[in-house]
Amino acid sequence: MKIIHVDTENGWRGGEQQLFYLIQGLKSRNVLQKVACIKGDSLWKRCKKSGFETIDLTGNQLIDTVILGRKGKWADVIHAHNAKGHNISVASKPFHRKKVIYTRRVDYPIKNNILTKLKYSNTDKVVSITKTVQNILKKSGVESIIIYSSVEKDINRKINADKVTQIRRMLGSNVIIGNVGALTEQKNQFLFIDAAYLILKKISNAVFPIIGTGKLLNKLRSYAESKNISDKVKFLGFKEDILNYIKALDVFVLTSNNEGLGSSILQAMMLNVPVVATDAGGVREIVINGKTGLLVPKNNPDALFRAVIKILQDEKLRKSLIINAHKFVNENFTVDKMVDAYFELYGEVLE
Repeated sequence: MKIIHVDTENGWRGGEQQLFYLIQGLKSRNVLQKVACIKGDSLWKRCKKSGFETIDLTGNQLIDTVILGRKGKWADVIHAHNAKGHNISVASKPFHRKKVIYTRRVDYPIKNNILTKLKYSNTDKVVSITKTVQNILKKSGVESIIIYSSVEKDINRKINADKVTQIRRMLGSNVIIGNVGALTEQKNQFLFIDAAYLILKKISNAVFPIIGTGKLLNKLRSYAESKNISDKVKFLGFKEDILNYIKALDVFVLTSNNEGLGSSILQAMMLNVPVVATDAGGVREIVINGKTGLLVPKNNPDALFRAVIKILQDEKLRKSLIINAHKFVNENFTVDKMVDAYFELYGEVLE
């Protein structure tokens, strides 16, 4: 079985991590693979470092369609992992004539135009990462199957206890409440800063690291300054060893407006860090309010503030959430389950 994975995103986000989990798992099952990605970007570098063959794309969809049309003839299946990757995978289909699979990771409706309908009608199988994404696609007449995003079962073995201690010491606080994600409108770290402002009135020694990069960095810095809490909101940028940073948190907070699933939540849960998240898209399929975490309305700083304080002050609740979340993720969202599901799907599509 020969698979070409297509991902044209810039930078390293949850989708790229999921793709990497998949290619590593498929490698252990002796699946031949290549990754079509932007030359020189994060995914390309990670593939080169780990010994995965790449098909070098340019970021220009017309040129990349030609490249994939030619290189795609090697494969049995072309698996697109993002929207633009989906575009070039289908557009190049008349040339490579291979089966195309698309994994949709976002929770907003697809465009209602002829080109989009044509694209989906020429896709052999669509995968949704949650029921929420599946239902959104269904409203547009697109059928899909669900294969959930995942997290490594042995993730705790990757933790460097000394580095975690070092991170906590560097942040210089007894209470660390953190957010992980690209600095975009979707992730809405402005809400995180609003909640931080309220929390600091009750817990003065709290600190609020934001881990990630993005176009809104300067606006977010200015917003924290306008609240007079810029010394408490720490912009740490992208971190290769993100797991150590998540493990260093007392509470993990996700403030997204839209979210297909939010794979960083899975990491926090497996690392035994309690989670507070906004009720965005597929998040509610992981964060079961009061059982695996606390779920709050979107754009509601007061509700977010109260949920974080509740976790910090109610030790019984905190322990219960940690135990339940770890068990829930361990039973339903592991990499092995995800890889097995895709391996089976490839076989079905080829039949």
